[in-house]
Amino acid sequence: MHKVIQLIPNFLHKKNISLSMKIYVHYMNLMKYQIIQNFQSLQIWKEKATSQKDFFLNHLIKELCSMRSKFLFEV
Repeated sequence: MHKVIQLIPNFLHKKNISLSMKIYVHYMNLMKYQIIQNFQSLQIWKEKATSQKDFFLNHLIKELCSMRSKFLFEV
């Protein structure tokens, strides 16, 4: 389906088409571009969330290890 959407504007620009059809093709290209941008921003957000989760888990492990060593020395 995505390949068909890419081929339609190329085909239509070679033909004499009505203004309404040109507007429709332009609108579809804009929507396709917006969908791609939204997907890329979602990927960036997912990567940031993963790195923050990893940072939090590493920090938590360090804190737990330090608390464990303090507890072992006190007993």
